[in-house]
Amino acid sequence: MEAALALAQRFGTPLVVYDLERLDAAVARVLAAAKPFDVEVSYAGKAFLCVAFARYLHERGIGIDVSSLGEFETVRRADIPPEVLTLHGCMKSEAEISLAVDGFVGRSVVDGCEELRRTIERSSATSPTPILLRLNTGIAAATHAAIRTAGEASKFGITADCEGEALALLRSANGRVRFLGLHAHLGSQIEESEAFIAHGLALVDAAARFSAAGFPVERIVLGGGFVDDPAPALAACIPAMRARAQERGIAFPRIGIEPGRAIVAASGTTILRVGAVKRTSSTRIVICDGGLYENPRHVLYGVTHPAIVFARVGEATEPTLLCGRSCESDEMGTYEFPRSLAAGDTIALLDTGAYTVSMASTYNRFARPAVVAVRGSDVALWMRAETLEETVGRDIRA
Repeated sequence: MEAALALAQRFGTPLVVYDLERLDAAVARVLAAAKPFDVEVSYAGKAFLCVAFARYLHERGIGIDVSSLGEFETVRRADIPPEVLTLHGCMKSEAEISLAVDGFVGRSVVDGCEELRRTIERSSATSPTPILLRLNTGIAAATHAAIRTAGEASKFGITADCEGEALALLRSANGRVRFLGLHAHLGSQIEESEAFIAHGLALVDAAARFSAAGFPVERIVLGGGFVDDPAPALAACIPAMRARAQERGIAFPRIGIEPGRAIVAASGTTILRVGAVKRTSSTRIVICDGGLYENPRHVLYGVTHPAIVFARVGEATEPTLLCGRSCESDEMGTYEFPRSLAAGDTIALLDTGAYTVSMASTYNRFARPAVVAVRGSDVALWMRAETLEETVGRDIRA
């Protein structure tokens, strides 16, 4: 507790703190789940990415997925080699396609037939572009609609109805792309293994179709979506997929996964300062210096993070609505907070390592927070807080 308060004093609030020992444990858990099935692990950079963290992942043998020029520039500055990078994106720009065509990433996950056509046109038979085709398996997993990435209403991937067009494009490529296999992603925070099993079987069935059409599938990437430990899903999914491949008469492809939240979520904590306490006739409201601009998850899909109030342990509590300081309702959840909680006190929100820093904005032109990593008493600044000049620096003065 004292260490957290010292960090808040040193770096200011909001402050995002990554506990490297917890991060180590999450990485070990994911790699242990993958090892029995020889599953390749690539981290979903959208969950959280900075230069220092990219280096951390690479040192542990984990690849990285990038979905924009900004994410790519992050890993480039971290000196991550192209062969461990996978390019994603459902509407890649010409510059992003060039990353794959020119060999700056190891493979591109092609999200649609239009993108496949553009990739083929940009590629050459002397240096074919390695690709996977992203499919929409049609399986709508039981999760919040905002984080579901397959099913009838999803914008992602190639549906079964469009596979014929994709195959025709591959035939017309004349060796300008190297077809590696298939990719699909269900969404995030999927708890039941049944969805992963159906997802995996659908991909094996698709692999059989592509193989029969003359395009053997070397790899199947299942995406991510694991809440924390991938082991139960993989233990249920991989044997079923292997049996289906044998039924279909195809060689079993190399399997890959792309965890993000499962690696980084639990290691992150956000430290916030209470700025005001108000009461209505029915509700006590505490306003802190965080909120929508630095963590939009509650507003987007109803996530409420566990909370700790520093220096008020053991006191009587009452239900309290925690809000941020943005010019929105900006509610972050209802908590049992100490009755004596006052302006100037410090609160920590737990499990904020994923989809917080990466989704932070400059709404109200608030500065985005600093990020530090701690291991015992050692503290490393991973990202400094945004300055006022950076917040307004793009403005053109008339």
